[in-house]
Amino acid sequence: MKTKTRVIITTLVSFLLLVAVIAAGLNAIFTITLVESEFSVCSEAGKRDAEALKAELDGFVGDSTTFLDVDDVSEIVEKYPCFRVDSVEKSFPKTLKVKISERKEFFAVKNGEDYAVLDEEGIYLYDGENTNRLGGENVVLEGFDAKLEKGSPVTGEYLGEALTMFSVFSELLPGVRANVVSLRLAHDIGQNIPEHTYFVVTMREGVKIVIANPAENIAEKARAAFTDERFGYLSPNFSDREKMYGSISVIGSPPNVTHFDGLPIKEA
Repeated sequence: MKTKTRVIITTLVSFLLLVAVIAAGLNAIFTITLVESEFSVCSEAGKRDAEALKAELDGFVGDSTTFLDVDDVSEIVEKYPCFRVDSVEKSFPKTLKVKISERKEFFAVKNGEDYAVLDEEGIYLYDGENTNRLGGENVVLEGFDAKLEKGSPVTGEYLGEALTMFSVFSELLPGVRANVVSLRLAHDIGQNIPEHTYFVVTMREGVKIVIANPAENIAEKARAAFTDERFGYLSPNFSDREKMYGSISVIGSPPNVTHFDGLPIKEA
């Protein structure tokens, strides 16, 4: 009986040792030895952040590719608000591949003593001065009841239309920030309804683009503000002098574009 017990114990110990050897072998095979970090950056600050971030990602060397949680990679990248993870791939058995790109700062919203800086998609990046990493300033958003949560898209009435409008502007005008100073949401006195609501875009030269009822066909109106044959901002018939004063007014659908000496609205 004792002999049989010893045989069982010996067999069990041998089995456990075998399992341990196999586990150690698998761990050696499926252990990260290389982190391939591919960065797409657009600013000098982005280059510096990329170097620091790469050093942190290299810390995954030695971890198991099998048990690595890709959310751990995202958590590290989140410490760098101007970056986003495009993809994370475990390339078995020994490589972790990560693609990361720099978000392009574009908007600024007053947030206490500082500005909340947003990217082109309206993602809230960080608080600070209204200074873009590529130089110059961001487009200031005014009059919006913006709800801000870091790392998430800004929300609020008419902000979706604002993003759509600037998407059109970016198609038509290289370097929008060089030409656009701010966007203000305005209402006629005592008339906080769509038909009496306006986008007021201040251009660098001085002229303002006033788009009535932005909730209606905003993309079409935004395009007309730039391409109208006579009064469009990019029209060869719209003089440099006209770009310096007054306002380009866009109303209706299809849009009717005109030029006023002043603002065609009386604001609340």
